[in-house]
Parts: sequence; structure tokens; C-alpha cells
Amino acid sequence: MDQQLSLVTEWLLCASSQISAPYFQLPVAGTEDSEVRERAYCYELYHRWRSHWPDDFAFSLNGEVDKSGHSLILGNLKPDFLVHVPGQMSNNLLVMEVKPANADKSRMVDDLKKLTYFRRGLKDQYGKPANYHAAYFWLYGLPMAEWPQVRSKILTRLQNSTEFDRTAVTCVIHEAAAVRAVPVSWGDAA
Repeated sequence: MDQQLSLVTEWLLCASSQISAPYFQLPVAGTEDSEVRERAYCYELYHRWRSHWPDDFAFSLNGEVDKSGHSLILGNLKPDFLVHVPGQMSNNLLVMEVKPANADKSRMVDDLKKLTYFRRGLKDQYGKPANYHAAYFWLYGLPMAEWPQVRSKILTRLQNSTEFDRTAVTCVIHEAAAVRAVPVSWGDAA
């Protein structure tokens, strides 16, 4: 699965460089202002990412798959993106959550716990692991220079949590429009 993940990740990072400014800050009619709208950004990222996808690729890209009521998944979970084979639990490649830089840290913490669950907590109907091969926590609109402070705030909130495993989740920063996103380290901050 590592080879497929490398391909999917390259398509995703390439797609990130194709996103224009209005998707980072959506202009508001009648004002000079713009607003951060996660859905607008995610829809554009999906569109750009999907445009790199070959028709015969083994995995599907899906957005906002509501997992509530699923017999094998606990809770009311709706990841922003899934790369998987629909209908199978043995072919789960990537789960991804997206947050704007200005999102409340408690929402970021919740997403990191959710991603850890999808990587480590899932079991199939026979009690065997049905985990996703990878999980990405995607932050957009965050200047790279601010990552150490944001990382520290997030990890401080998670300090005593057994629900987050930083080795299970890769963080990716998409700094600005027309710039390629970059995976970043969780480092040793706590």
C-alpha cells in the first residue's frame, strides 16, 4: 500500500499548488471582506485532487462520507476525505481531516483523536484490525513560521490523552494559494 499512498499523496500535494486565493478566503458580496470557509476550500481541493486520479486506480476518493450508524465504526464520524475501496474494510488507504488555521484548537484536537481512531481503533466484524494505512491532518492558511506555536498548543491539549498517537497521523501545512503543501513534523513539543 505504500506505493499507492505515495501516488495519492503526490496527486494531493500537486493539487494543493493549484488552489487559488478565493478558496482560502471566500469573498463576501457587498463588502471588502472575505471569510474562511472550510467547505469551499475542501470542495476545490477535492476537485483538483480528483483531476489527477486515473480511472483505473484501485482506490476511490470520497469526501464527507458519513460513518454514523456504521456497524463497525463507533460514533458520529464524518471524515473530510477517504481514499478506500467502498464496501470493503480491508482496503482503507487514507483518511484525512482538514482545518483552517483559524479553527478552534479544540476542533483540531477532536480531529486528531478521530484520525488516530481510524488508524488504530477500527476492527472488522471479526475483531481484526480494519485500520486505515495513513491519516493526514491538513491545516490550510497557516504560515509555516506559526506551526511550532500551533503544534505546541495542540500537543499541550493532548498531553495526557491516550486517544491521540502522533506516530499515526501526518500533519500537512498548506500555507497559501498556489503554493505546494508540505508535510511537517510533530517534533518533540509537548
